Amino acid sequence: MKFITALVLSLIVFSTQASVVEVYVSVNGNDDTGDGTLANPYRTIQKGSNILSTGGTCYIMEGTYRETITVKYPNQTFTNYNNEQVIVTGLDILPPTQWTLYKDGIYQNSFSGFETQFTEVFAEGAYMHMARYPSKTNGDMMDVHSKEGGYGYCIAHNAIADEPTRKVEFPDMPSFPANHWEGGYFKGITGYTWMNPHGIIAASSGTQLSVTPKFKQWIQNEKQVPGHGWGYIFHLNALDIEGEWYWKDDKIYFKPPSQDISKMIIEAKKRQWAFKTSKNNTTIKGLHIKSASIEIKANNCLVENTTIRYLFPYFYRKSYSHTFKEQGGLYINGNDNTYKGCYVAHSWGNGFSIESGSGNTIENCFIDHIGWNAQFTSSILTHARNTTITRCTMGATGRFHIRFQNKTDITYSDFYDCMKMGQDAGSIEATSGGAYATVLDIDGSEIAYNHIHDSNTLPKHREVEDDKQFVVALYIEDVANYTAHHNLIWNFKTKPRHDGAFVYLGPRRTEIYDVHYYNNTVWNCDWRIRIWNRDKMGNIRDTKFYNNLMDSRMIDDDGNGVDTDLIPKIEFKNNIDFSTADDHFVDKESDKFFLTSTSSAIDAGIEIAGITDGYKGAAPDIGAFEHGVTPWSAGSEVTIPEFIQKEDEDFGTIMSTDEEETDPVELSIETSLVSGVNIYPNPVTGNILHVQSDYVKIDKIEILGLNGNVIFSQSTQGTSLVIPLNNYLSKGMYLMRISTKDFTQTSKLILSHP
Repeated sequence: MKFITALVLSLIVFSTQASVVEVYVSVNGNDDTGDGTLANPYRTIQKGSNILSTGGTCYIMEGTYRETITVKYPNQTFTNYNNEQVIVTGLDILPPTQWTLYKDGIYQNSFSGFETQFTEVFAEGAYMHMARYPSKTNGDMMDVHSKEGGYGYCIAHNAIADEPTRKVEFPDMPSFPANHWEGGYFKGITGYTWMNPHGIIAASSGTQLSVTPKFKQWIQNEKQVPGHGWGYIFHLNALDIEGEWYWKDDKIYFKPPSQDISKMIIEAKKRQWAFKTSKNNTTIKGLHIKSASIEIKANNCLVENTTIRYLFPYFYRKSYSHTFKEQGGLYINGNDNTYKGCYVAHSWGNGFSIESGSGNTIENCFIDHIGWNAQFTSSILTHARNTTITRCTMGATGRFHIRFQNKTDITYSDFYDCMKMGQDAGSIEATSGGAYATVLDIDGSEIAYNHIHDSNTLPKHREVEDDKQFVVALYIEDVANYTAHHNLIWNFKTKPRHDGAFVYLGPRRTEIYDVHYYNNTVWNCDWRIRIWNRDKMGNIRDTKFYNNLMDSRMIDDDGNGVDTDLIPKIEFKNNIDFSTADDHFVDKESDKFFLTSTSSAIDAGIEIAGITDGYKGAAPDIGAFEHGVTPWSAGSEVTIPEFIQKEDEDFGTIMSTDEEETDPVELSIETSLVSGVNIYPNPVTGNILHVQSDYVKIDKIEILGLNGNVIFSQSTQGTSLVIPLNNYLSKGMYLMRISTKDFTQTSKLILSHP
């Protein structure tokens, strides 16, 4: 009888648990005594997942959750309760009472067991810089040239004979004691800038380092690695300014401002992942993820209206060839997963790493400041099939915006500011890589209705012109079977060498085919079509350029100076090459390349099935926009929450804990010795913005919304300008574009004034 009673009770308990379809979690809850109700919630999100055995919703109440959630069962949804602010973080608080003085205002605290190669540190919510020479004092992680950027001019060398170390020179470095940098870490952007040598410093003397290489190609003395360029040193001895930190021997070293460190909230990265799921139909919605990422090894999962920031800390790569997890990012390995309405920003590695699967979608996402490590990093890297990227905005990136290798459709998106930390790449890239004689068939991929604009490269020397600064809007090398249509492409120009291009096709040693460029508008690029017929073994067939409206100042490059006669094999029809923009565009100055009523492009195109459908008039127009038809738009509509704007505007500086308004922070988001143009203060805490050029005249200044719309535009012919902001700009994040005769610079502008 007792056995039967116990069995009945067990069945009742099992039945009750199995029928649970919603649970509640609170930072004030308890996993042991809670029952998952709103009145008596659990403490951890993981507990909620463990309970929802048949699926259901885990409602998460306001607060910060320091855990990695491994999803237990399929069909689970994790969302914020009542639109409350929920943060899931990879950071742990360093115990405030356990800081002890190390020396010179530097304190130390125990910290070990983190899951990534390096950790990262935040103070009062703001990102702190790792101690480095030269010191980094601004918030632009891809600022290489300015004195505040944290990079020094350096020269890397290969080994002589069988030397175990490699010599690195920092000519401008002051003299330090012998072996001052021993045990530190060197990272360079030298030689062919996509290689990026790095390693452990074995010894130092004067301005020279002896480095034990940790990069395969440097170990092998490959010729692409050495040369002049830029670099820095991570070392405890470089910890010399407030806000810097360093990790060594299971301790975090940190130099706070002149205040009681025991009263500060200082956090360090412990966990790599916020969520990991191998269960189908997982949904994550309305959360804020900080210093962590999401791993999806499942199908039909959804991440919606979620912010993911500071995804991955500094890391080093063992080889030029990459692996997906090695570079961090939002990892996907599965089918039909969707990211929608998300803000993804700030990472040393990738934004998205989609390793395999089919039918994955990234929609209406704003992806910004990705790839600080530069080496092969992408805002989106995908090798999956049938990937869809649509209605997104992608801002500053160390190298690529998108790099793909299988069928990928890219539509209605806005891309700008790629290739900030390297050369020889582009905004959108597909390539067969080292397989020079193998064509990459991307199965009818479509690249359409996109804005691709305002990109430059990284000159390697302050005075010497580089032999290559190659940056391309569409870097589609050795690739067949795709269509690029109705794209608006402008301002791919480089300096001092003019090396920006509309499209690069390869074909190197292979034959490309079924390549279609229809109804694109292209303005202000150095080159139009570039070809590399490697060893004169390449070929082109069935490649068409129809209905394109293109700047006639651009020229074609057939084989990098080798007379290989491949461009004549391209079929050109009904294109217009123009030299005067005013003949065609209503207002190119505001990036509204809509046709005027008198443009000769109207009704001058040819019909192309599936491309020019719905045209107005006697025939399709030439170019990206049809006159008399509501113009298409590109970019994300994501808005960034105010608390995130506040944290990000204090990037690299300790956030004030005072309630009173602080003095303006003079922080140059992009200050380049190439351009010599500064904007300050940025973030703007008052109502005045200053733009100052060291030596070149400014032609025009524009302020844009994140979707690319021009809010303010002013022409000038001076070297400085004062802009009053209180009359027309509200608090938030914008883009600022500064144009001169020879270059265009686009920067992030943050307004925090009342």
